[in-house]
Amino acid sequence: MTHARFLTDSGAEFRTSAILPPRMVVVDRRAALIPIDARDTRRGALLVSGAAILAPMIALFEQVWEIATPLGAATDPDRQGLTAQERALLKLLAQGLTDEAAATRLGVSHRTARRIMADLMERLDARSRFEAGLKAAQRGWL
Repeated sequence: MTHARFLTDSGAEFRTSAILPPRMVVVDRRAALIPIDARDTRRGALLVSGAAILAPMIALFEQVWEIATPLGAATDPDRQGLTAQERALLKLLAQGLTDEAAATRLGVSHRTARRIMADLMERLDARSRFEAGLKAAQRGWL
């Protein structure tokens, strides 16, 4: 944390996220290092380049960055009463992902994603997902 704060003071940005994307290092949007074996990253990495390969990796990074919490910000719950996981789920669903796809991105079971959404709908006093989305947007949650 000390090193992260030092780098932040020098202009770096750090964020934390409830979503667990695959490990990768993208350099200047020109190349990326991805593990040969996602379960054992000590086995080595593959250097990839080319717009067709990098575009989806960059898009994934940008999605995760957008919903991530800046390092040092409140984590549970935030000033609007949302946890990072709740906020991430709402944003993924607002982007059109299904419960199953959002659950996969969050690294939770489908049942957990549905339970979180059901809890949010109850807190919003919404009878449908559409109404929940509208009320979440009105509250500034999206």
